[in-house]
Amino acid sequence: MNNNILQQAMSPNVLNQSWQRLQKEHTPWSPTVNRDELQRHLLKYILQCREQVLKGSYKPQSLRQFALKKPDGRQRIISAQFLQDKFIQRALMIVLEPKAEAIFHNDSYAYRPKRSVAMAFDKAKERIKIGQDWLVDADITKFFDEIPHKPLIKILQNFIAETETLNLIKKWLKHGAHHSSLLGKRKGISQGAILSPLFCNLYLNQFDKALSKANIPFVRYADDFLLFTNSEKNAQHARAFAEKQLTKIGLQIHPQKTKIVKSNPSIIFLGRKLPRTNT
Repeated sequence: MNNNILQQAMSPNVLNQSWQRLQKEHTPWSPTVNRDELQRHLLKYILQCREQVLKGSYKPQSLRQFALKKPDGRQRIISAQFLQDKFIQRALMIVLEPKAEAIFHNDSYAYRPKRSVAMAFDKAKERIKIGQDWLVDADITKFFDEIPHKPLIKILQNFIAETETLNLIKKWLKHGAHHSSLLGKRKGISQGAILSPLFCNLYLNQFDKALSKANIPFVRYADDFLLFTNSEKNAQHARAFAEKQLTKIGLQIHPQKTKIVKSNPSIIFLGRKLPRTNT
């Protein structure tokens, strides 16, 4: 990739595309500029924003946080960006996404253009139909909360190779919904940030490649994935391999949500029942 990502992202054409995607949102532009004020002086605020980004003086806003009640009664904290950060991140996403698509594995389906839950489910059914019906039905524990910053930044450095863009992303990560491990290492990215799904797939791309190199068929949708084998024994080996690979990158398989099972309608993948097999 050439070394002027920010210039591309801040070009009139890309900024226009970014605004077209966001203009119907009612989110405040910043803590001090509400939506009505933004609309009255739209060009002023957009040009100010662009200038700050290109000069390197832009400072991300703190995330707005909301409590969402989970089905089990506990609360999940959802973080949301102000529109100004969404606007810049969407512009960067427009520039970075085509490059990312060129390196992502074909069996990763979440947060990608022209891909859907239905496509992921159809791929799973296809694999089951040809006899790969012993499954590792797996989930990654607190995935967004557990992504470690240091190795994520290393992956981003290799992917972006531009200091100015990386410095801006580091600012967002620092302002995100992160926490520290017992060793003081920062981890966790905001589920509400526009670039977070891209970071998710970039981080797990190394996991996808490891599975592929080991000839373990899979379908992954973010942190939810299936491994496909033709026997219970091979499924056990596949699970052990996946656990080892995830541990290497600071993540863990969810022990309660992960199981080895033969495909049948009691298994729900992405909200849909898996087929029963005749073998």
